[in-house]
Amino acid sequence: MGISLRYLSDHATAQEAVSDSFLKIFDQLPRQLAGIRSFKAWMRALVVRTAIDYFRKEKKNYRMTSLDADHDSFATSNEIAENQSVAEILELLDKLPPVWKVVFNLYEVEGYSHEEIGKMLLIPASSSRAYLAKSKQSLRKLITIQNGSH
Repeated sequence: MGISLRYLSDHATAQEAVSDSFLKIFDQLPRQLAGIRSFKAWMRALVVRTAIDYFRKEKKNYRMTSLDADHDSFATSNEIAENQSVAEILELLDKLPPVWKVVFNLYEVEGYSHEEIGKMLLIPASSSRAYLAKSKQSLRKLITIQNGSH
């Protein structure tokens, strides 16, 4: 469920994706058993792909943020980010536009390349790079704002 919630902000949709993932796992397991080196990794990849499928279906409901939008430039040190707890960073991730959040998770958490992300989300690899840069920039700004209010 945690994996699904990282990609889908609506709890009901995330639950549906998890249920669908388990159906796929039970359906594919007998055929895939011999080729699975790590059951956990295989299952995780299947849940991520299923969540991305749901994200793509719902993408039409999200307002796509323009890559050309003006954003304030700011600087922050790594020390500021290191002072954040994982829970705080995950909370800040939820404030990003959905596409930025998904690209950030796929690249930084799951380790997919921009080309792989582009194929999954049906966007150019260059857009994946731009969304990642914008998500990191926005996260830095949110962290700076949050630390200023403490």
